[in-house]
Amino acid sequence: MRTSDKEEATVGHGPVSIDGHGTFHHRLHSRVRSYDVDRQGIVHNAVYLYWLEAARIEYFRDIGVPIDRASFVTKHRFVVVKTSIEYADAAQFDDAYTVFTRVSFVKNSSFGFEHVIRQENGAILAIADSVLVHLNPASHKPERIPDSYRALIKEFDGDSVVFATDAG
Repeated sequence: MRTSDKEEATVGHGPVSIDGHGTFHHRLHSRVRSYDVDRQGIVHNAVYLYWLEAARIEYFRDIGVPIDRASFVTKHRFVVVKTSIEYADAAQFDDAYTVFTRVSFVKNSSFGFEHVIRQENGAILAIADSVLVHLNPASHKPERIPDSYRALIKEFDGDSVVFATDAG
């Protein structure tokens, strides 16, 4: 699905298999903007973190978690505690790209995202993993991920998600 200059990003869902990376049910399509590139004319490595964050927020929306201005302060307090990115190719201004996103595991208070960022032509730009922790909005301490979220993730990503109840 192509995005135009009038659309910042579009969301797609439904299974897509990526050779060597498995199946993803969530996609965020966008285009490299002028402010994404550095003096070398390629997307700066830090910009990929913004793309991953946008994909995670849209994933939450897509599975049915209500997202509004106060959500991440008063209700859905998820913080990124780790991100690992392997860069494979460089994107340039106006390239169309897609961030494929899925949840790989859910523990007690943490869960992991897997991402593949791919150009429209199929070239992989980056592969990333992120771990988020659910915090109690009042105490800012880790808190068990609610069963309602677990059910939404299970329904969306299916049996590929590993559910555990250890301390993580």
